[in-house]
Amino acid sequence: MKLLLLLLVLGLELTLVCVHAEEKTSLTGKNFNPEKIVGKWHSILLASDKREMIEEYGSMRMFMEYIRLFKNSSLAVKFHTIANEECTELYLVCDKTEKGGVYDAKYDGYNRFTILDTDYNDYIITHLRNIKNGETFQLMKLCGRKPKLSSNIKKKFGDLCQKHGIVKENIIDLTEADHCLKTQVEIVA
Repeated sequence: MKLLLLLLVLGLELTLVCVHAEEKTSLTGKNFNPEKIVGKWHSILLASDKREMIEEYGSMRMFMEYIRLFKNSSLAVKFHTIANEECTELYLVCDKTEKGGVYDAKYDGYNRFTILDTDYNDYIITHLRNIKNGETFQLMKLCGRKPKLSSNIKKKFGDLCQKHGIVKENIIDLTEADHCLKTQVEIVA
């Protein structure tokens, strides 16, 4: 009984630490402008406390192509992923919440994602918390307007991952990965 109570208290402490880290590192309440994140993006780095979710053929290994904004400030995000060894397009609608820079989406469970940092013209860093069948994991993504970003921005991403409890061994560099963005060539007869 004491062990169960101890595990419950430890789980609650970990949750509070993660929530505190997310609040300290997010743009929540800081003049976030969703109109400025609209447009083309390239996936650069991906991290998770459950690495198998982002490894090759993992359900959360997705490559962002663009973000669109609805009139109600919700987002439409187009991703590419590999499913059943084939490149697949995936469109997600991310519903705006009461907090600026925080959105909810349904894909492979319930997801709440927060825009932790962006300079709008160069990079965006997001943090996602997924809940599925009573299990939770975190995912962080660094995207750039261009396919390559400076080492300073990548270091900032690594530091934010550590603040959220994701070890550097769980950061995957996507710059050389197949993003499934190749345009299909039409054959003209």
